[in-house]
Amino acid sequence: MFTYKTTLIIPTRNRSSKLKKLIQDIFRLKIIFNEIIIIDSSDNFHKEKNIFFLKKKKIKLIHTFPSTTHQRNIGLEVRKKESQYVLFFDDDIKLNKKTFPEMNNGINEYSKINKICSFAFNLKTNKKKFKFEKIKKSKIIKLLGLYSEEPGKVMKSGWHTKISNLSKDTYVQWIYSGATLFKTNIIKKMKFQNFNKGFNYLEDLHFSYNLTKKKFKHVVIAKAIVSNPNLVSRNDLNFGFIEIINRYKFVETYRLKKINFYFTAFIRMFYLIINILGFKLSWILRFSGNLKGIFYCIILDIKKYFIK
Repeated sequence: MFTYKTTLIIPTRNRSSKLKKLIQDIFRLKIIFNEIIIIDSSDNFHKEKNIFFLKKKKIKLIHTFPSTTHQRNIGLEVRKKESQYVLFFDDDIKLNKKTFPEMNNGINEYSKINKICSFAFNLKTNKKKFKFEKIKKSKIIKLLGLYSEEPGKVMKSGWHTKISNLSKDTYVQWIYSGATLFKTNIIKKMKFQNFNKGFNYLEDLHFSYNLTKKKFKHVVIAKAIVSNPNLVSRNDLNFGFIEIINRYKFVETYRLKKINFYFTAFIRMFYLIINILGFKLSWILRFSGNLKGIFYCIILDIKKYFIK
């Protein structure tokens, strides 16, 4: 089993019951890792619960300030160097008895392809379709290259398509960091970029697409299924601003198309307007943050133009 050669890194914050369930499932399924590292940024109540639950287990527990990016980077720094793989799990991932055996089969199947840098678990999510789906899948949007039905694709606008509920093993251009196994000999000198010194967004897109540009491959193993029923919609002003700014930074870093970025940003804001009109008033803050972010990016581009 690949887990014998794997360091498992779990960043967590204020979800002691979900973390406990994940660890119990790992033990129940008799999955043995080279080491397990938990990096905890919880408040005292959950922090004490985690300490009590983990005190008699052979698990390394580290405390730090809240930042999933920073927490993952700490895990990379302190891991055992002989581990051949690093597995990142979110603290609320749910497993089944076939999750790890199927991943092991997938690793064996692709073992002769040296350019594979990561193996991702297949994330099962709610298949509910949203009002915005019809807009983004329209012929004009596809014609302009602003959307694709291909999973895990990075568009020239800087936006990326979802990866979930796959029916077959799939190569993707980016990969999520909540349930993915990386080869340590490939990522040993890498870190997740800490753009916002706390809450981050798109750090896994930056991290994984960097590998794609270096001609490495990410593959999702369809039968290695995990689930995450706790996806939370973030609609505050700060998130609205950060999701635009960090997308802009991604476009800048990889020299993608700015015009596509701006056009897509405005198109996606219609989705927020639809929700606001549906009396989801909390989305007003996210919309305002998006608008602020777009104007901020425009000002940056104008300054760059005149500096030249």
